[in-house]
Amino acid sequence: MESLKIKGRIWIETESGLKIGIGRARLLEQIDELGSITEASKILKIPYRKAWGIVRDINANSSKEIVIKEAGGKSGGKSSLTEYGKKIVKKFKTAEECFMKFSEDEMF
Repeated sequence: MESLKIKGRIWIETESGLKIGIGRARLLEQIDELGSITEASKILKIPYRKAWGIVRDINANSSKEIVIKEAGGKSGGKSSLTEYGKKIVKKFKTAEECFMKFSEDEMF
């Protein structure tokens, strides 16, 4: 008999309608690390317009701002996560790690 694995995708949701899955969590993580939506979109190989649309959707559906975008002049702007945004990413990563451990522990 072949072994069976538990597979699935997880995401977290808030009452305000915010949904964060692996793709959004990675985008937020890269924005926090690089300070730029543009650079984050390049690293993740997604179009800037799509990344910016995701950021707008995240902020619009959250009870608190998650990504702060500062306009810039010649040197360009800067983007960063609020403390709440960092907390959301951390919660997602914890949930993902728990799910991965569960799926490994429950293989048969």
